[in-house]
Parts: sequence; C-alpha cells; structure tokens
Amino acid sequence: MIFSFLFCLIAANLAHAQEPTVHYTLRQFIDSALEHNGDIAAAHWKVAAANAQLRKAQSGRFLSRLRLKSESGLVPEAKGDIFNPPNDTSGVRPLGPFNRTELEFVQPLYPISYGQQLKKAAENGVGVERADLAEARIAAIYEVKKYYYGFLFAQDLLSLVQRLTSELLERQDELADADALPMSSRYKLDLALISLEGQEREVTSELQLAQRALAWRSGLSETTPVKIRAQWLAPVQAAVPSLEELLQSAAAMRPDWQKLQAGIVARKALRDAARSAYKPQIFIGGGVRYAIAPGRTDQHNPFVKDEFNVFNGAIFLGVRQSLEFHLMAADVDKAQAEYRELRAMKDGALQGISLDVRRAYANYQRRSGDLESARKSRQLARQWLKEAQEEYEFDPGEIKELITAFESWAQIEQNYYQAIYDFNLSVADLERKTGGMELSKEDADALQTD
Repeated sequence: MIFSFLFCLIAANLAHAQEPTVHYTLRQFIDSALEHNGDIAAAHWKVAAANAQLRKAQSGRFLSRLRLKSESGLVPEAKGDIFNPPNDTSGVRPLGPFNRTELEFVQPLYPISYGQQLKKAAENGVGVERADLAEARIAAIYEVKKYYYGFLFAQDLLSLVQRLTSELLERQDELADADALPMSSRYKLDLALISLEGQEREVTSELQLAQRALAWRSGLSETTPVKIRAQWLAPVQAAVPSLEELLQSAAAMRPDWQKLQAGIVARKALRDAARSAYKPQIFIGGGVRYAIAPGRTDQHNPFVKDEFNVFNGAIFLGVRQSLEFHLMAADVDKAQAEYRELRAMKDGALQGISLDVRRAYANYQRRSGDLESARKSRQLARQWLKEAQEEYEFDPGEIKELITAFESWAQIEQNYYQAIYDFNLSVADLERKTGGMELSKEDADALQTD
C-alpha cells in the first residue's frame, strides 16, 4: 500500500512537471480578468441583489399578503355545552390534541400606480447596477492593458540594458588601448558600465513587479506559470474613427451616462410613488380559519365563542387612509429633491463625457505623432551608428564619434520604447473614455507560436 501511494505521488509530480507553460496573448489575459476579477464578481452580485429587489416589487402587486399560520398543542378535554356542562368542575381534566390553521390574504386594488412606480424604480435599479458592472469590466480591461504594456516595456528596457552592457564590455579593451581617446572618456566608460548595472537591477525588479501585477489584475494565481506570447512591445494596430463618431458612441455607451439615466428614471418613479401615499388604499382581504380539538365538544350556538373547534372564512373590501400628511409631504419633498439632484447633473455629465473623449483623443493624436517622430529618430540613430562603426573600422581615430553615436542610439532607443508604451496606453485610455469601444488589436508580428 505504501509503494502504491509513493507511485501515485511520483506520477503526480511528473505530470505537474511536464505541464506545458501557457503563453498568453493580451486577449487571453483580458478574458481571464473578466472571468476572475474580484471587482467584476462583486458587481455581478450587486446586479443579482437588484434583480431580487425587482422580483420583490413585481410580486408585491399580486397578493401582497398571503400567509398561512398553524398551531398545534394539548388542551384539557371538555364534553358538553352551556346547557349540559361537564360534571367534573375540579379543573383537572385529561389533555387532548388541538390544531388551529389560518389562511389570510390581501390584494391591493387602488392606487394601481403605486405598485407600477415601485416596479419601475426596481427595474431601473437593476440598470444602475448593470452600468456599474459594465464600468468595472471596462476598468479591468484598461488595467490589464496597462500592466501588459508595462511588462513588455520593462522587458524591452532590460534587453536594451543587457545589449548596451554587452557592447561596452566587448569594446572595453579596444577603448583602453586607443591612444586617441582622452582619459576622461575611459573613466566615462567605466562609470557607464556601473550605471548600467544599477539600471539592470532596477529594471529587473520592475519587470518582476509588472508580472505579478499583470497576474493579479488578470485573476491568475501567483504560482501559475505564465508567459507572454509577445516577444517585444509593438504599437497596437489602431482603427480610430473621427472625433464626432467617438463623441456619439460615448454618449450612448458610457456606463456612467447609462447609470445616470437609469437613476433619474428610478428617482422619478420613487417620487411618484411617494405622491401616491396621499391617496386612500383600497384592497380586498379575507381568509379561512379552521380549528379542531377532538377532546372538546363542538359548540354550534352562534353566541358561544369556541376557539378550539371552528371553521369559517370571509372576504371583505377594505380602505386604509394615512393621515400623517406632514410626514408624507416630507417624503415627497425628499424624493423630489433626490430626483432634481440627478436631473441637475445631466447636462454637466454630457459636457464632462465630451471633455473626457476630446482630451483622450487629443492625447492619442499627440502620442501618435510622438511615435512617428521616435520611429524616424530611431532610423536616423541606427544609420548614424552604422556609419560611425564603419568609419571606426576604417579609421580607429574616430573612436569619439563612435562613442557619441552609440550614446545617442541608446537614448533614442529607450525613447522609442517609451513612445510605443505611451501610444498604446493612449489608445487604451481612448477605448475606456468612449465606453469600451474596441479600437485596437495586438500586433501579430510580435507574437510567437507556442
């Protein structure tokens, strides 16, 4: 038995060790976040609670009161009636079973609008929570993209630092033997290597933090072996429509606008329901009552009240009128103020949405221009470095020109990665500000096959 257990344990470890590492795309990270993100899960439960409140409001319109009550126990036996009372008057008599069951109901008739307004308020309450859910989904997608691009940015920076270090170490001996190189340049080289070592440690730490943050926002376990299919940070393939189209889409798709619209309708319905409290409430009520005690004689005299043997029922028309008009007026004023509060926010909300979209669009255009400038600078820096290397190989005395070209290339390469990150993030921000429009997709050339 022990050998069987050890065999199963070893087989399980081998199976775990042979489990392939999954290489995730951005879409897979987003899908995982939408399924496992805690904020989205909490918003889902709020929607479920709002749906339960809606069912309660719908059920209250029909048989708002329907209750069954049953009581059982033991009671002293009593044989006879008022004309033939029992001979035993000591009060100590045998006990017998007893049961009493009551069914009662109430069906509201007027005002009908009261139940309708509560139902409308509950329906729009669901709309409010669904808007919060949509907002949580959009925020989660943006966070995943931010950490995803940040991870690739840090990964490319680390690769750049390692390339720079490797290049400097390869040329360190050459520079040390160059007579034309001043002493300050040699010290400058050593200081650059020390600086690169510090940058490598910093970028490595940032890369590890970015990986953990990406796993956290995607709802993945820290122990899950996660790799990214993208080999480098590439500009997303963006298809951004005109500003006018973005503004129109944002006005319809933004969750905060949908939430405000649903809130206004819900507050209006609650205000109308508060006004309905002034009206008299007309309802049909009734019920059936049944009681039996086999050990006691059933009394048939209509003037004798017997709580232990009875069967009767009734249906009646009832009217209920609240006379606390001062309290009802305060409720109406409160509901009216809450409704007006949201109405007052409507115009400002539209202007705020328009401003958000315009700001995000302007930032996208600026980052797009910066990326194009960084791309051109990168091409020039690479050409400069290539020509400086060729000139150095032809004339070693041009070592200073090579160093200058090398420094410029390193800085421009870093600026190029930064420009890509800023551009990708500006597109993601524009998607968020327009209510979750899909304006981009991941660059296919940067992806590697599993």
